[in-house]
Amino acid sequence: MRSFVKLLIFLIVLSILAFKFLKSSSSRLLEEDFYYVLTQEEKHQLQTGDIILRRGYGFVSTMILRMMQEEMPVTHLGIIIRSNDSLKVAHTLSSTVSNQDGLRLQQIDSFTHNSYDNSLIVTRLKNLESSAMEKIKKQVAYYTKKQLPFDHHFDYKDTTAHYCSEFIWRVYEHNLNLLKVADSISAEEKYTTLKTFYDPNYFDIILNHQQ
Repeated sequence: MRSFVKLLIFLIVLSILAFKFLKSSSSRLLEEDFYYVLTQEEKHQLQTGDIILRRGYGFVSTMILRMMQEEMPVTHLGIIIRSNDSLKVAHTLSSTVSNQDGLRLQQIDSFTHNSYDNSLIVTRLKNLESSAMEKIKKQVAYYTKKQLPFDHHFDYKDTTAHYCSEFIWRVYEHNLNLLKVADSISAEEKYTTLKTFYDPNYFDIILNHQQ
C-alpha cells in the first residue's frame, strides 16, 4: 500500500513538473527587440486574409511536428489582419502554452518572434477578393467577442471551441464558403493537418522562409 501511495505521489509531481516545463518551453522569451521578424518589404506584401504558418518555438511544437508528419515543418497557423499599417495575427492557443486560452489578436512581430527560425510561410487563398477580406475581418471580430475556449479535444464538429486550424476552417469553409477542397481529401487529412493551407491547388505562397 505504501509503495502504491509513493508511486501515486511521484506520478502527480511528475505531471506537475511536465506541465510547467511544456508551458515554459513553448515560446521564446520576449526581448527588448524582437529577434525573428519580417522585413518592411515583406510586410508590405501582406493583406487581410493571408495565412501565416510557423513552427512553434518549443518542446510542444516539436512533438506536434513529429506526430502530424507535415510535408512542410509547420505546427501552427493564423489569419493576418491588416488595418492601415498595422498587421495582426488572429490565432488560437491553449492555456497550457499561453497565458490566454482561445482566440487572440497578436501583433505580427510578436507572433513571428515566437517562431522557429526560418520556419515562416505566408500563403493566400487563390482569387481572394477585397469583399471577402472584409468578411474575414468581420468574422475575426465576431469570434474575438465570443471568446470561445481552445478545443483541447480537437473535435472539428464542435462549434463551441476551436483549435488553430479548426478556427480557419470555420471561417473560410463553413461560414464564408471561400475554401472548397476536393472530395478525395479525407476529413482526417483535411482537419488534422495543415497541408491544405500551403497546397498550391488552393493557395499561392507569398513568403517562404524555408527555401
